Amino acid sequence: MSVDVSDTTLDLRGVICPLNWVKARLALEPLEPGDALRLRLDPGEALENVPRSARDEGHRADVAGDLVTIVKG
Repeated sequence: MSVDVSDTTLDLRGVICPLNWVKARLALEPLEPGDALRLRLDPGEALENVPRSARDEGHRADVAGDLVTIVKG
C-alpha cells in the first residue's frame, strides 16, 4: 500500500483533550484510505490519547517527537 503524505499538517499544540482528537477526526473525514494526516501535539496526554484513539478507529498512527502521523485506514 502506498501512502499519500500530502501537505496536511495540523498544529494542535495548546488544544486541550479531547478537542485535539475531535479536530483530527474532522480533518481525517475527507481523506481517502491510505492518505496521511500529520499532527503536532503537546507532550503528555495528547501524545498518548490521540494515537491510541486513531488506532482504536482502525487507522495507523506513528509518533516521532511531537509529530503524529495518522494514515487513514
